[in-house]
Amino acid sequence: MKRHGRTFQINYFKTIIMEPLKEEFKTIAAFESDVCVSIYIPVHRYGVEVNQKQDAIMLKNKLRQAKNRMAEKGLEQSRIEDLLKEGSDLVERGDFWNEQMDGLALFMAEGYFNYIKMNVVPKEVLLVNNTFYVIPLLELMEREEHFYLLLLSRDDARFYKANAFNMQEVKVEGLPNGINDVIHYEEKGGKQLMRRSGAGAGTNASRGASFHGHGAGTADDTEYLLQYLKEVDQTLWTKVLSTQKYPLLLAGVAYILAHYKQVSRYPFIEEETLIGNMDREDEQALYERARNKMESYFEARSAKALETYYNHSSSSGLSSSVPEEVIPASFYGKVSDLFIGKDEHIWGNFNETDNQLIIHDQQESNDICLINKAAVNTLNNGGDVHVLETDKMPQEAKLAAFMRY
Repeated sequence: MKRHGRTFQINYFKTIIMEPLKEEFKTIAAFESDVCVSIYIPVHRYGVEVNQKQDAIMLKNKLRQAKNRMAEKGLEQSRIEDLLKEGSDLVERGDFWNEQMDGLALFMAEGYFNYIKMNVVPKEVLLVNNTFYVIPLLELMEREEHFYLLLLSRDDARFYKANAFNMQEVKVEGLPNGINDVIHYEEKGGKQLMRRSGAGAGTNASRGASFHGHGAGTADDTEYLLQYLKEVDQTLWTKVLSTQKYPLLLAGVAYILAHYKQVSRYPFIEEETLIGNMDREDEQALYERARNKMESYFEARSAKALETYYNHSSSSGLSSSVPEEVIPASFYGKVSDLFIGKDEHIWGNFNETDNQLIIHDQQESNDICLINKAAVNTLNNGGDVHVLETDKMPQEAKLAAFMRY
């Protein structure tokens, strides 16, 4: 029995989000058997739902439904119990349910078991087919881009790495804690001395340093501020950003951000900024504001693909939202960009040998989800798949495609 378990989330600079998921996705998507059970359920990280074992009960109910469906297909009870054993064992594991995220996906077949903890909330799904249902995993993969957030104030500089789902602070060695971590002011013979504090990064040792004789807005004050910001930029450039091309969003008071843009050497700073004093803002609230600012960034790839689709929708014949055209094209490697409606299904089968497509209004025995199969085909043939809300789909169709030829 092949057993796996995966948690996909952002964790500082450890690349554990997309590359492992892409490899796992290939294995799950390619697996075929006469019985493949796919289960997706929303779960909880904490709270009364966890204490009352509501998530474990939901999985138990899904497994009971899976047993009934397999029995209807004529499978022997002993084989059903063996196939679902690993999932049933999870129901009883208290430690497992105390370490959840927002969603849980399980994949069970004879000789294969896998689960993936998801940081998105999936719609409840139970499918018993000859392949696994993988479309909900695509939302994790298609938004693989991330961005950086730099919160700047006179008293602090904090650096974050974020994706479409969450954000974590990155502790960068040497990053100044604020202007007093870079410049100390001491009166000696009427002269001002400037020096970098000996306090290590990540401590508050320098925040009590005195600041005498210079009000905000004076020439000297601007000079000291610029020196501090140059130190921030130099540290980030050396430790992180010199090898990166991801957007950097700035947050803080407007004049400080303007000065930082002036001194920074990083070429991928976002034009838009988050304005305000955010030293004490809740981290989740800060992330939500940043995520809203970056929405167009995450949608850029799909938006560009949709533009190409519409530009060719009238004359070239390369764009189609007709299932009878799109589904066969996906089997023959013709699809460049596939657009699929979130949580949509088209049930039936396709016979490549005689190019015969059968579509049913409702799922019938031995039907597969043809949208799921089209997505797997497209990815395996080097195309892109875009999961969209229905109102963003071409003609509000269940699926559409831009063809290579």
